[in-house]
Amino acid sequence: MASKDMPVTSEDVLLTAPAGPLGPHCSEVARKLVAIFASGRCFVAKGAEGHPEVVSVLSLARMQGIDVGRPAVVDTGTIRGLYHHHPKQVPSLSTDIAEELDDGQMRDHIYSLLAKAVEKRGVSDVFVRCDREEGRVFAVIDGQMEPLIKMRWPPGYAKQFIRATMAWAGVEGSSERGYQEGAHQVGQITQGLPPGLQSVRLQKLAVGFTGETLIIRLMPTPADGHIDLAALKFTDKEIEQFDSMIFVASGIVVVTGPTGAGKTTTLHGMLSRLLAMFPGDHWVTAEDPIEIRIRHDNVDQVDVVRTATDDDVAQSYRKALEAALRSAPDRLLFGEIRSEDTAAIAVRAALTGHQVLTTLHTDGCMQVVARLMDLGVSGSMLRNQGVLRGICSQRLLRQLCPHCRQPLERGQWPGYCPVWLDEIFNKHRGVYVPNHGGCEYCRGGYVVGRKVVAEIMRLDARLTDLLVEGRTAEALDHWRGLGGVPLLDRTSQQVAAGVFDPYEVIRCLNS
Repeated sequence: MASKDMPVTSEDVLLTAPAGPLGPHCSEVARKLVAIFASGRCFVAKGAEGHPEVVSVLSLARMQGIDVGRPAVVDTGTIRGLYHHHPKQVPSLSTDIAEELDDGQMRDHIYSLLAKAVEKRGVSDVFVRCDREEGRVFAVIDGQMEPLIKMRWPPGYAKQFIRATMAWAGVEGSSERGYQEGAHQVGQITQGLPPGLQSVRLQKLAVGFTGETLIIRLMPTPADGHIDLAALKFTDKEIEQFDSMIFVASGIVVVTGPTGAGKTTTLHGMLSRLLAMFPGDHWVTAEDPIEIRIRHDNVDQVDVVRTATDDDVAQSYRKALEAALRSAPDRLLFGEIRSEDTAAIAVRAALTGHQVLTTLHTDGCMQVVARLMDLGVSGSMLRNQGVLRGICSQRLLRQLCPHCRQPLERGQWPGYCPVWLDEIFNKHRGVYVPNHGGCEYCRGGYVVGRKVVAEIMRLDARLTDLLVEGRTAEALDHWRGLGGVPLLDRTSQQVAAGVFDPYEVIRCLNS
């Protein structure tokens, strides 16, 4: 008997059994920790009361109108016995929500989902999708999207979850206008989060005819209050290249790459390095929103979303950059150069003796000068050696598990084969690909966590002139002569060494 005051009979329906109405939404992990019956009887394994899987299943049961009582805490053997001895065929159960949860209950559910994401290593983003028929929850793990919760949420609950998350951000004043039906919105939450999270960044998209998707970007708390470039897996040589660009009094250093490539983290890694070298310098950052909070006496961070008073966030961002430049800074961090106005402010700052760390959306180092000129920066300004100091273009790639990776020869490669990969086959005869079944050391054939791959370009006068004039091929040859290694060359070397899967390189780079 599981509990003297909560007897279980054969007539009671085990909802969390594999064939039960909660069964498809209940993982095998959850079934080792919790058992829920149609009568409301509930049993939880000792020590698992706050486990995300348990919280998730209990929440779903309550949403579906089941009067779940106070769980009886039992040992795992008792839980196992309930599933072994109890009938598995059960009637269906409506998935309608009996009633909406209040704000406090909804906040608990949001917290539990975020805690589950933190517990699962490698999660960078959580997607909550809602349409007329259902809600789904996915996680981006090492750059790949997969279900975070197997259960399909009732659409009303998914919509309430999205609304409550944006409302949480609105309480902090970091949601643009509070929740708006059918609108694209951004926001941020920085308080009351699970351990390990410094903040979460929110992007709500209106999709389809009646749907919404909430994208939650997780920003982990730095282990010791600062970002270490070595911890980001930059090599000693690459860190030396960064130092040669940033240990100067003025000029712009740009980090470029697609969304999710770790640009902001690299920027803050450089900032941490400069704070250690020049602790007395005054820094002002302007970001939309602040993703990594810095606790340092000499750093002032401006959150554009929190301080925005205009409906036009781009206008608010420009005003924030101008305010930062008027705040007696020695060095500046601008979250992004995104318009002609912000490009002009960054150049003006560099020309007046300030250092600027910033990001720009381009495909690689060779495109940055052309992009700045597209944004109205004149070639004569860029030729000034005090303006553009250096560029880093980076990607985050999954590494093959060295324990279970599989060899592949040229004749086994399916379909189109890029020239660089064909050369590797000709020279090394084979490459390695993942064992998607994985092993005890990996996740699906890949090492947990991704590796940064970067091309780092310090500009000299000749290189700058060639790029301003649009002579890209000559600029590339000149940079190679200075020891520069393009991103594709660097990743190709590591494909040949068995570090990367060729599919991963093709997926992440224009190869």
